[in-house]
Amino acid sequence: MHKRKLLAMVVTSAITLSAAAESIAADMTYVGIHGMWTDLKDADFNVAPGTIDTEFDSGTGLGITLGRTFEAMRGELEFTARMNDVKSHSLNGSATLPGSKGEAKSNAFMVNGYYDFVNESSFTPYVGGGIGIANVKFDNFGVDPIPDVLNDDGTVFSYQVMAGADVKVSDAWKLFAEYRYFRTSEVDVVTSNVTGAVDNSIAYKTNNILVGARILF
Repeated sequence: MHKRKLLAMVVTSAITLSAAAESIAADMTYVGIHGMWTDLKDADFNVAPGTIDTEFDSGTGLGITLGRTFEAMRGELEFTARMNDVKSHSLNGSATLPGSKGEAKSNAFMVNGYYDFVNESSFTPYVGGGIGIANVKFDNFGVDPIPDVLNDDGTVFSYQVMAGADVKVSDAWKLFAEYRYFRTSEVDVVTSNVTGAVDNSIAYKTNNILVGARILF
């Protein structure tokens, strides 16, 4: 009887240690890199003659991450950079101003959290969210005769929500695709003296499609 109890204890301990080892193995550090397509929502700002409405072309972005998995949860530090060229400016709802130009740029430092829907396949859906700060710059907004109507930046609070899925390629590699909504608090900027120095608060809102890879170690 004593031997049976001892054997049962050994088996139970072995199972417990095995489960603990699997849990520890599931907790891994990773680095990641991703590229993105980004759609920046229209913006408007005031100058002395009235209101400028701005549309943007689709843009691009790049991000790098450092993260840690905790079974079905992940925590992550992230840096991203985005850029969109101006498609058009118009004044007071009129036709597009000829020679419209400029760029909207952002650099963001984010802290993200994710929940992975872990399953027995190599395909893992996930959802997440993040908060941080972003420097947003409206670079050389203007037209050919007046190239610097707005050339200012600000650093503000930012947040994002995301949903995607990754595919395990090997024990050390994962590929992923993701949708992400990223926005900031309104950015306080001032237009140039050329059209009257006017205070403005401009919203920065983007929809993003990401593809990237993570290296686990």
